Amino acid sequence: MSQDWVSKVEDADEVIVTGKLGNGAEEGCLTCPKKYPLEFRDVPSYREYKISGTCQKCQDEVFGSK
Repeated sequence: MSQDWVSKVEDADEVIVTGKLGNGAEEGCLTCPKKYPLEFRDVPSYREYKISGTCQKCQDEVFGSK
């Protein structure tokens, strides 16, 4: 499966990241001490992680939880 598989997925119940993505988040979340594996509520949350390096908990604190 290609590394850009998520661009082809529109909806998912959960996304789990088990290792490095090359976005600077080498050990997990860039905002808090959360380490891999990181779990995300949906694909948009995972896409945000690819941009910002923040875990689901930190995203919920910044953007508000659903």
